[in-house]
Parts: sequence; structure tokens; C-alpha cells
Amino acid sequence: MSIKTTARRTVTTALAAAVLAPVLALFSAGSAVADARTDIRDLARANIDKQTCSTNSTGGVGYMDSCRMAHAWCADFARWVWGTAGLNTDRLTPAAGSFYLYGANKGTLHTDTGYVPQIGDAVVLNYQGNGYADHVSIVDSVAATSMTTINGNSGGSGPTTSAVRYATGGNRVGQYIAGQRISAFVSPSGVGTTPVLTKRLGILGGGGAVLGKQGELGTGWIPVHNGGIAQAKFDGDMVGIVDAGGTLHVKQGDMYQGWVPQIGNVKDFALESRTGRIGVLRNDGTVTVKEGGLQGSWVEQTNGAAELTLSGDWIGVVSTTGAVSVKQGNLYEGWTTQLGNAKHLELDAQAGRIGVLRNDGTVVVKEGGLYGANWLEQTNGVTDFELSGDWIGVVFANGLASVKAGSLQSGWTNQLSGVKDIEIDAAAGRLGFLRTDGTLAAKDGGLYGATWHEVGNGVTTFDVTSY
Repeated sequence: MSIKTTARRTVTTALAAAVLAPVLALFSAGSAVADARTDIRDLARANIDKQTCSTNSTGGVGYMDSCRMAHAWCADFARWVWGTAGLNTDRLTPAAGSFYLYGANKGTLHTDTGYVPQIGDAVVLNYQGNGYADHVSIVDSVAATSMTTINGNSGGSGPTTSAVRYATGGNRVGQYIAGQRISAFVSPSGVGTTPVLTKRLGILGGGGAVLGKQGELGTGWIPVHNGGIAQAKFDGDMVGIVDAGGTLHVKQGDMYQGWVPQIGNVKDFALESRTGRIGVLRNDGTVTVKEGGLQGSWVEQTNGAAELTLSGDWIGVVSTTGAVSVKQGNLYEGWTTQLGNAKHLELDAQAGRIGVLRNDGTVVVKEGGLYGANWLEQTNGVTDFELSGDWIGVVFANGLASVKAGSLQSGWTNQLSGVKDIEIDAAAGRLGFLRTDGTLAAKDGGLYGATWHEVGNGVTTFDVTSY
């Protein structure tokens, strides 16, 4: 064999490899997508005829917390299937409509009448806005003019007698299956487009008007409520307000949605859009929380509370005596006592952090969740305090706002003076500061972002958030 022939064959082989590499990569990615979809279908099929408290195909009881809650469990079944198959279920809740919001957020929502459903897609039926839909199911198979779906909470006289069953009907948006209109198909994240983080900033301003802006800090304000509002809070894609009569109203999705009344006699409230939870501290000190979005059912939690905080599947309260208690998991879990002498409680379930501003102005934070043992003193002379991811933000009594990022032993980075309230969002890299004169300044780019935006005046309260 000549040297020239060997060289020519080597070059030819290299070129072939270079050409085939992206093709093989695409083939591999396509195979992974197909495998994920068939895994969804096979897992759903393995639970046909099972009920909300049956032993499921993996040996557990029911689907998510469907057995204990005894509520409509179609969404619990669908998100259990996706999650067990290893797909992203972030921000999916017991509400069927949460699948619609999930798709809109992650770029996997299909409302075009020309979209051909794929095995493993979620089917959202009778979507009415604000995260509310009548039903959600999973695509099992698709034919030319019809499809078959697998449905949790199907048939029976209620959630405790219904089961996982098949249904057959139309296969396009706008058509009907089992008497319900197909509003959208949703592909699980990991099989569709990579999501982009959506940033929001909301304020309660003069006359009790509520305004929000979405995206960059330089974008315009969107009127959320015209006025007369006593409290307003923004969390992810949820907005909540308390009117002058003490009634809580919440909307979810885009900020143009209508308001859905929730409950009265409200002293304070908390939103957790990621898990679809809404919590209320009543004027009598009792606390009630619901999950499943705006249409979920309330579950009483405790009494004698002065403050309520939600984060992920954590619920935290400060009692009227200053005792901090936190629970994790479903709404019926027991409380874990943390410490006393608390003025304000901050939780970040994803980061596993619990932080407390004591009555004497000192701040202490621990990692490791509810049972982490090592509280670490942070600073003193504090009047306001926030946690977000690995960020900690404080406002000192002299009005100086300072933030740290990273470990609990990290140093502080001073931000702005004349501040009375701080809000931070580590995931979005955004910081906001409400000054004592009612003006609001915010910046992106984290602790060392250099471009400040004056975004409002006459501000009473505000939130920075993302989803």
C-alpha cells in the first residue's frame, strides 16, 4: 500500500466522519425524543383501570398526593407519568390548566389547528384562562382522523371511584374528545423548545393602583388594577391583590387575565406559582393554604400566626410569640420547630435555606433544609431581609442595602443608600430597592451590574420575580 493511498483513505475517512457526526447526533437526539414519548405512553398504559388510591405501576400509592387529597386527579396522574418518565415537571400542579401555562412558559404549547399531536403529549381540554381547564390527558396513539388518550380521574361518581381509562375522539385543536373541546396540546420540556426565563416587576402605587412590567426594566407598565387595593403581590406568573374589604383575588398567566376571588377576612397572603399554592393569614391568626392553582381546595394549617411564607413545597409561619415553624411536602405534613425571637421569616426551598430576622435586628441563616443544624449569624442592625437562591439581601437601619452571593460565609457587597425595602431574584439576576422617598430603582446583572434604572415613584410595595 502506497503512502499516497493511505493518506487519501485517511482524509476520506475523516471527511466521512465529519459529515456523519451531526447526522448521527441528530439521529441520537431523535431516538431520545422517541424513547421519552414511548416511555410516557407505556407508563400511562401500565396504570389503566387503577384508581386514585390504588398501588400504581411503580409500587407507590396513587399519583402525587391524589389519594390523600381526594380531589380531581387528572393533572396529578399526567404529571406523575411525565415525572416518573424522567421529564421536566417544573411548575406543574394539581390544576389541569397548569399544563397550558407550562407549555406557554417552556415553548411547548401547541394551539394551532394544524398541529399533529405526538405520543406522550398532554391534551388540555376546555381551557378557560387563568390556569383553569376542565381536564388534561395524555396522547396514547394518533390515527389519520382520530386519537386515543389515557385519562386519570375518568368515569365513576367522583374522584374516589374514577379510574385511569382510555378515550377516543378528535385529534386537532378545536375538535372534541369524550365531549370536551381540545384547547391545546403540550409537549413535555426536554422534548420541545428550551424555555426562556420570564422576568416580572410589580408595584402597588398611589391610590392603590397595581402595575406590572414584563421583560426588561425599560419596558412600559401594564395596568393590573386601577386602584383601591390594600395589598398586591407578584410571584412568577401569579398576581394577588387584597381589596379594601379584605377579600383576596388572584390571576395567573398573562397580566391581562381576569381576577378570580379566593377568600375573605385576609390579613396577609403568600403566593407560590411554581407549585400552584396560595396561602392566607386571616385576621384571627389562622392560616389556610391551597394547591392546584386558583381553583384548588383550602386546607387549614395552624392558628396563632403573625406571618406566613411559602416556597416550593415548604410552608413557614412565625407565631405571635415569635416562634418559627416550617413544614415540607403535602399540606397535611407536621410542623418542624426552628427557633424563636423571630420578626420575619424567609424561605428558599430550592436552595434549602431558611433565614430569620430576629426582633433585635440580627439575621441568621442555615442550609440543609428543615433539619439543617448549623445556623450561621450573618449581620446585625437589619430592618429588612430577603433570600433568593444563594443570595442574601439586607437593609440596615441607616438605609444602606447590601447583598451577598454564594456561601453563607461570603462577604457583603453594598448596593444603594436611602433604602427601606429590598427585593432580589437570583435566577433572574435582578435586584430592586424601594427608597424611603417612594422611588424605586432596579438593576439586572447581579450584584455587580452597573446600570441602574429608575422605574417608579410613589411606590408603596413591590416585587421582583421570574418564571
